[in-house]
Amino acid sequence: MAGRPDRLLRVLLHWTALTTVVFWLPLVRGAFDGPSYRWAGFGFHGAGTEGDYWFLALGTALAAAMLALGWRGARMPFHALVVGWHGYLGAGATWLALTRPEQFTFSGDTLGIHVSLAIVGPLLFGGFALAALVWVVRDLRSGRERDAVPWTRANTARLGVLAGFLPIQFALLRFDAVGNETDVAGVLVTIAQWLLVGWAIRPREPEAQNSDHARSATSRKPVTMR
Repeated sequence: MAGRPDRLLRVLLHWTALTTVVFWLPLVRGAFDGPSYRWAGFGFHGAGTEGDYWFLALGTALAAAMLALGWRGARMPFHALVVGWHGYLGAGATWLALTRPEQFTFSGDTLGIHVSLAIVGPLLFGGFALAALVWVVRDLRSGRERDAVPWTRANTARLGVLAGFLPIQFALLRFDAVGNETDVAGVLVTIAQWLLVGWAIRPREPEAQNSDHARSATSRKPVTMR
C-alpha cells in the first residue's frame, strides 16, 4: 500500500519510539504519581507536574508528530525532525563518552536499571544518526510522491485501545509508593503504550477498498477453454 514505510524507515521509527519514551514516561508519571515522582533529564527537572513539566509536554508533542509523520507517508518536516533528533543523540552520546564517561549511564530507579553507555553509546546512537541521514538523502533523491495517507476506522480503534490503558496506569501509579511492584507494572504498561503508537497509527487498507477487493474477487468468473 502507498505510504507504507520501507524497511530502513521502519527500523528508524521503532528506534525513535524507544528513544522518545524519555518524554512520555515522565509526562504520564508526573501527572499520575503526583509530587512524589521526581524526574530530570536534558538539563530540566521537576516533581509531578511542577518545575519544567512543560518541557515533557513539548518533547512528547514533537515526538508524537515525528512518529505520525514517519508512519504516515514520511512528509516534511519529518526529514528535519528525524535527522535533528538522532543527530542530537549521536553528537550528545559522543561528547558525553569523551568528556564525562562515568556519568554517561542509562538509569531507571523504579526498574533498578543502571547501565554504563560510555562505550556502546556513541556506536549505537551515532549509528542510528548515520542511518537517519542515509534514509533522508535517499528519500529526497527518490522523487517519490508524498501524498496524505487515509485515516481508517482501524487506526481509530487501535488508538482507543491505547487510550484505554490510561485508567489502568492511573490506578497502578497513583495509589502505591514509588518503586513497589504495582509502580513497576505501571511503568512497564506506560512504556509498552508508547512503543505501540506506531502499531496504532501506521497506514491500514481502507475499509471501502477492502470491500471492493472482496467483491471483485467473488465476482470473477472462471475462464473455460473450448
